[in-house]
Amino acid sequence: MSPHHTLFASRSRRRPPALLLLLGLILGLAAPTAVAAPASAGPVVLAGSFCTSSGWFEPNPANPSIGTTYTLVGARTTEGFAYRYWMVQAGSSSSQLYQYSVLAKCNGIFLVSSTELTTTTASGTIYCTRYTDISSPASLVTERYVGERGVPGSGLVLPSTIRYWHGETLPFGTAIWLYHSSYVVRCFW
Repeated sequence: MSPHHTLFASRSRRRPPALLLLLGLILGLAAPTAVAAPASAGPVVLAGSFCTSSGWFEPNPANPSIGTTYTLVGARTTEGFAYRYWMVQAGSSSSQLYQYSVLAKCNGIFLVSSTELTTTTASGTIYCTRYTDISSPASLVTERYVGERGVPGSGLVLPSTIRYWHGETLPFGTAIWLYHSSYVVRCFW
């Protein structure tokens, strides 16, 4: 995986006294997790939706004017975890422009972690032309096709397709595929 931004991170910090933490929670100053999302999107709503939504969701349904939509592209299961791939778009309902992609690692309905994925241009490569898994007989790594979504163009940006790939590796001497990496590519036609 080539994460460039971790949305949910667990950091080892010195914990404040219990009374101070309790006071912070009561006043809404402290939260168990932090979310890099629009300011009006609540962490609990966003985190839960990554693992439970089956189509799309808005981070704050009470205020749809934000114009951000998360769309589930697909999922792969590796080592008992569901790796769910989300495309994030923003704009008006008639013109939702691609912003970035998020990989959510879920244990059932619980979010383990989420990572913003880098999108690279890959027109003309195998990542834009294949719809089946890519593997090499000489390698114990397989890149599995997850899915894709078309996105409209805007200004000088042409319409394109955003495609998602899930890499797994089979360590020598084992029969269990392990998560290796994720790829998000933009394909111009």
